Amino acid sequence: MVDSINIRVWTQNDLDIVRKITWETWLATYADFIPEEDLRSYFDTNYSLEMMRTLYHSIFMKGFIAEVNGVTAGCMRTFLNKEENRFYVSSLYILPAFQGKGIGRKLMAEAEECARSYHLDEVWLGVMEQNTHALEWYKAQGFEFPEEAPFIMGKTSVNHFIGFKRIYSDSQPQ
Repeated sequence: MVDSINIRVWTQNDLDIVRKITWETWLATYADFIPEEDLRSYFDTNYSLEMMRTLYHSIFMKGFIAEVNGVTAGCMRTFLNKEENRFYVSSLYILPAFQGKGIGRKLMAEAEECARSYHLDEVWLGVMEQNTHALEWYKAQGFEFPEEAPFIMGKTSVNHFIGFKRIYSDSQPQ
């Protein structure tokens, strides 16, 4: 049976599942190079339910849920940075059991549509240097990484590649 992938906008009722997906993917992805206590400290501060509610109500943030055959499998958060005039995918997390099924590509296509709606021709994001699987995936999707900056989680600092993918409207040549 072919998996049915549905992408929809977050509701307030989804905030707990977004937190669960975030935590589970962090443990699966980052625990090899960031101690769990540092992950937990950062998570508790930046992904508390109160913080998620604040983000939910921001006019510059938009969140998406990916469902596979009716089961929540991943999520993505986007952000329009007006000062930089950049559109960011600030997080894209797919539960390990659902990776490799095309969910990330569908979420990224949604991000590209959002960027176009703001009349921007690039999607930006950051990825930790040690997250080689994601880094290679983003490069295969057409991302280039011209910038680097430290990313601090608790007491741990990791190198963070910051990059973009140029996107085109239907009327622009590729």
